[in-house]
Amino acid sequence: MRTNFLFSAAALGMALHAQPPQTESAPLRFAAASLKANTSIRNGMGNKFDPGMARWTNTPLRNLIESAYGLRDYQAAGWPEWLRADKWDIDARTEGPTSYTQKQQMLQTLIVERFGLKFHREMKDVPGYALSIAKGGAKLHEVKEGEVSSNPVGTVVQRGLISGHKVHMMDWVGFLFGELGCPYEDNTGLKGIYDFKLEWSPDDGQPNSGGEPGDPNGLSIFAALQDQLGLKLEPKKFPIEMFVIDRIERLPTAN
Repeated sequence: MRTNFLFSAAALGMALHAQPPQTESAPLRFAAASLKANTSIRNGMGNKFDPGMARWTNTPLRNLIESAYGLRDYQAAGWPEWLRADKWDIDARTEGPTSYTQKQQMLQTLIVERFGLKFHREMKDVPGYALSIAKGGAKLHEVKEGEVSSNPVGTVVQRGLISGHKVHMMDWVGFLFGELGCPYEDNTGLKGIYDFKLEWSPDDGQPNSGGEPGDPNGLSIFAALQDQLGLKLEPKKFPIEMFVIDRIERLPTAN
């Protein structure tokens, strides 16, 4: 079963001291890092950061690579299936205060050195969608200044459901295409803040469907968008820089 999340625009941030930028000759490294295979049957992943520490729990190596290099799922090429199955706990320390970006660079170094990652990048046309307003107009409720509501601000994402209150278009559209797992462009021209609710029957072929059969009589995400929100998806190809894995070891070198 997928976990429900509440996402808010008031996300936590860290104001941290700067360190010299990473260079090819001197990549940033954690001062110490422990890797342990997580063999539990829990589905939930976790992470925690403070200025001198980074921790990931029950996290597939695929997710760690995507996080370290700022990748989307559809940028993966030549990635072995076990990257999804093998999960890891990482407890890492830095020599002093570091930013989240610096920790990502340190995670890159750790993956390269401990798992022997070798990769290259190449451009490829990837299928995706352009989002636009359907005939009849958009059906999202635009929240006006001073409008009062007891609903919490943010976006709720569940299997077959995305709903939001006082959400910018660019924020919730990112979650929509996270469900579809493909590149996109927003051609709606909608710039306001909105309340909305989108419900559909997940397609097993969609990457975040949860792998469970959907209701064969339910609305597809395409039909639901048009029926419930007055929006439509049209196929389009996008030139995307792919992250191609040439080599990676399944077992890391010792701590």
